[in-house]
Amino acid sequence: MSGALATNSSRTRARDVDRADTCAVLDTAFADGQITADEHAGRTADAMKASTLGQLDLLVRDLQKATPRNAVAKVRRIDKIWYLAAASVVVATVIGFAALSGGDESAPATAPVEQEIAVEPLAPIVSSTLDTTTASGIREFITRYNNKFGTTVIDSANFYDGHASVTRAAPGSPNLKEDIDFRGGFAPRESATSRAADTAIFDLASVDIDKLAGYLAGASANLNVPYAKVSHIGMGSSSGRPGISIYVENALDADGWMEIAPDGRPIRIDPFQP
Repeated sequence: MSGALATNSSRTRARDVDRADTCAVLDTAFADGQITADEHAGRTADAMKASTLGQLDLLVRDLQKATPRNAVAKVRRIDKIWYLAAASVVVATVIGFAALSGGDESAPATAPVEQEIAVEPLAPIVSSTLDTTTASGIREFITRYNNKFGTTVIDSANFYDGHASVTRAAPGSPNLKEDIDFRGGFAPRESATSRAADTAIFDLASVDIDKLAGYLAGASANLNVPYAKVSHIGMGSSSGRPGISIYVENALDADGWMEIAPDGRPIRIDPFQP
């Protein structure tokens, strides 16, 4: 790649999904000890404010993992190759038709046979859904939720890899609750059910994302589950107390869970007992 092309690529404006993917790389680097907690917090904050792919690349360039920018560039190169191949087919067809049309003028005129060349349209680059079992994914979810609904208040939420669900008071009808599915976008379910007047609320804005990232990174050791993966995260209020529950498991069906307060204070830990 020439220097000019590299410069142009580094100046390409970053999307929300690029920032979220970069934060996921930082989460992994923090979990496997490549960067410290302070470095993770600082780089994550810079990633969420980055405006170009070049700025994101600088944050992960020294880490032992492929950067999201390289993956995006690869997809774009593949799309370009398919585009050029399709264009070559069309040009060859036009040249061949012109050669046939320029033959012996004394030959009886016949109606040209139209030949349709089916060119497969280029597939758009589809943004991946968020992994909302990571701190960066939850941070991005909260931002999108606030932008969509103008609030960060919910009744409860459950986060999984690639999707999430939210229960909240129906707008304008606090005696009704609505369920919302999230898979890259928000899709409220059509039906609503009754909601108790004393239902405790949970404010997503109260979550200390940096401290949550630390608990997620240390969950395997703290819960005595080797090679654990976060299966899901729950947020809500119980007995008037807001809490965040983190559930982990591994391939051998060992599991454990812990509960922390939104500000990061530990509440309860239930490790795996062999």
